[in-house]
Amino acid sequence: MKNVLACACLVVAVVGCGAIKAQPGACGTAAQCTDPAAPFCVDSECQATCAVNSDCTDATQPLCSAGACIQCETNTDCADPNASICDTGTHECRGCTIDSECAGGVCVEAQGTCVADADVAFVANNGTSNTCTRTAPCGSIASAIANAPTRPVIHVLGGDLLDSALTLSGTHIIDGENTIFGASGGTSVTVTGPATITLEGFQFTEPPAMMMLPAITMTGQANVTLYNVTVSGAGGPAIVTQAGATLNLSHSHVGVAGVGRHEVDCINGILNADQNVFLTSFISNGTGACTAKITRNRFDSNSDGSVQISGGQVIMENNLIIHEDGFNDSILVENLAAGSTVRYNTVVNTTGAPSDGAAIDCDNSAEITSNVFAYNSMHSVVGQGCNIKFSVFDTVSITSAGTGNQVVDIDSIFVDRANGDYHLAANSIAKMAAEPGQTMTKVDFDGNPRPNPVGTTSDSGAFEAP
Repeated sequence: MKNVLACACLVVAVVGCGAIKAQPGACGTAAQCTDPAAPFCVDSECQATCAVNSDCTDATQPLCSAGACIQCETNTDCADPNASICDTGTHECRGCTIDSECAGGVCVEAQGTCVADADVAFVANNGTSNTCTRTAPCGSIASAIANAPTRPVIHVLGGDLLDSALTLSGTHIIDGENTIFGASGGTSVTVTGPATITLEGFQFTEPPAMMMLPAITMTGQANVTLYNVTVSGAGGPAIVTQAGATLNLSHSHVGVAGVGRHEVDCINGILNADQNVFLTSFISNGTGACTAKITRNRFDSNSDGSVQISGGQVIMENNLIIHEDGFNDSILVENLAAGSTVRYNTVVNTTGAPSDGAAIDCDNSAEITSNVFAYNSMHSVVGQGCNIKFSVFDTVSITSAGTGNQVVDIDSIFVDRANGDYHLAANSIAKMAAEPGQTMTKVDFDGNPRPNPVGTTSDSGAFEAP
């Protein structure tokens, strides 16, 4: 009888004197905390916040800080040399973005890696040494290549380098500090293959327009990365990749608003252009075919075409193209190879009065889908066989036929067209208007995820609405 009474008294923890009954929120391990609002097992209770590092069971976020599991608190928590910086905002390991983040003071931004001084050949405009150290720099890039051939990185100290024209081959990473490269009167840099070259943090000036020479050119089996580079001048060829060479152009500026016309020519070569700004500039294939991937670029202040390619495979995604002339065409794509596509682009014309220029001139060789053509033009589409679908046009256009296309007042598409904000308005018809099933691009112009929310249809144009 005593045993029965004892059993009855233990109602909190025992059911029928049998198995132990878990109490609400009680746990032995984090696996038993199935409520996303309380995922941590702390002192045998499921809690919303962690208390110690051992509460963080995800190997990618092993540290507990202020009740949350994070990847890092300081740079010492980041062991990957390609992600050696602890971001103070997100507490995630990432690559370096500026020299000052690196203990040695040299960051190769194109790769996100810090480089120790022992692996760097230093150059300065007034350098006189052949040792190419930080305290005794060489006087030119050519001198650094000759005197420190085993050091993988060349770093230019200071804002100016009055160097002569440079011819490169082999493998080199050349890093500037927004350095003005002072060669004038002709091409500044010529790369001949075989070569793997990275140039970053430099300002180049085009030769005089009458010379028709580029500031930078590459040919043969050359793979060239230009990162955070500026090319400006009075107009003419800015960069040329040709005869099988590959140009990777990223986070760079080409051209000067309202000054001349600046060209990036891809002549029987390969071009990867990502997250650049083109001012009064255009991409062309010249007289040869071009394999081009053109993504997340801003073409601005143009009074003529922004992309003009005939021949080769072209992928154009998530670009913002702003045209300032009502009588010229913006995009020309024709005679392209299989797999070519123009999608998720926003093409606008800032002229006040309705015009007759074309947002796109195309044939049937490319897939044209999920764009916004706010061109304020009656003939925003021209070309034989050009088939556009799941795109948004303004009401001025009379060439908007196609599967899934929609027509709407131009100002209702954007947040503030008059002031240049081309993100989608809250009630924009472009929302969830893209072609269903398009999966190639995962982010929009700003780097935000597509589609948003996951599992829905993406928005047409370069911007995905929050």
